Amino acid sequence: MRIAIIGGGASGLYTAIAVQKKHPDAEVVVFEKEAKMARKLYATGNGHCNLLNASLSAQAFNHPDFIAPYLTRYPFDELEKTLRSWGVETLHEGDYVYPLSYSASTYVGLLLKIAESLKIKAILNARFVDYEEKDGGFALKIDADSQTDLFFDRLIFATGGQSTSKLGSDGKCFPLFVRHGYPLVPLEPGLAPMKIQYPERVKGLSGFRHRANVGLLLSQGALLYQEEGEVLFKEDGLSGIVIFNVESAYVRLGKPFGAKLVLDYFPEKSEAELLSELKASEKKNPSFFFDAYFPAEAQSHFFTDNPRKELSRLSQSLKQDVFEIKAPYGFENSQVSVGGIALSSVDEHLESRLEKGLYFVGEALDIDGFCGGFNLSWALLSALIVRDHL
Repeated sequence: MRIAIIGGGASGLYTAIAVQKKHPDAEVVVFEKEAKMARKLYATGNGHCNLLNASLSAQAFNHPDFIAPYLTRYPFDELEKTLRSWGVETLHEGDYVYPLSYSASTYVGLLLKIAESLKIKAILNARFVDYEEKDGGFALKIDADSQTDLFFDRLIFATGGQSTSKLGSDGKCFPLFVRHGYPLVPLEPGLAPMKIQYPERVKGLSGFRHRANVGLLLSQGALLYQEEGEVLFKEDGLSGIVIFNVESAYVRLGKPFGAKLVLDYFPEKSEAELLSELKASEKKNPSFFFDAYFPAEAQSHFFTDNPRKELSRLSQSLKQDVFEIKAPYGFENSQVSVGGIALSSVDEHLESRLEKGLYFVGEALDIDGFCGGFNLSWALLSALIVRDHL
């Protein structure tokens, strides 16, 4: 059996290893358009590669009902056991799971050596052009000037999304999929910073960080999503893992018009408790009491008019700092794509309903997760789903 995998990112590499281990006599060939495999994986987890999440939950994904049955068959323990069976050792930091080396580049190197030891063929700088069903398999055209089609019994697309094109995910295969009859959920940048209306409100705060509870609210005040974490201020908006997750929730919900971000900088305190503390602090140090709460460069954000701003108003703004959303940052600043091949296109084995023997894995499908190892968990999970059907 000859198996072609288009795309040498995380899902493609995982699928190649999983399939080759199950079918040692098969010829597994990975076609990667870049000069090296898994370029995006090198940047994952700030270079440490957050490869799994110990609290793997369907609710972390955009289609929890679709994901839930798979997590019953392949729970976290099974995913970690699979990696360890390949020779990958892991390190736990809370729910975040990293390779024991704590190095994305070392982890990628290990996966490539595993693939090489299994005799998996990797063809680099290979631009996939098109395919057609032929004699129960698939004829592939690689590179526009190629005169010879390559024949494979099975075809697996691991082409990723459209985020971070400089690392290989450019989304250029999606128009091809549409031409072959696959419905596409429009792609949007996910896990990205967010631009705000009136960026002058955060002028001078670029680089400032503070932990907060971040709520995503409709203009009329209905709470759509909330999460607590460290917020990083930018010149024109907000960033940080908590903002990335809120941004993905915002995009999944269709980018509701007039939505707002509301930051609570002291979620562990009620507004009344905070006001009482502010009054006590001001009594002790009238002219510089706020230094106990924020550094000098950030204080002007709260004292925009009078440094002796009435404390009840100050406590309210610390508990409800409202920013109107302008737009998410673009694909170049996003970690994952929201959207992709519609899930109606595949069966429970991720096999195409239109073309038997053709599969989709990873980010090519309309599946995305929050930060914390969920997207790499899906890359491995989808690889195992396909492996178990081949």
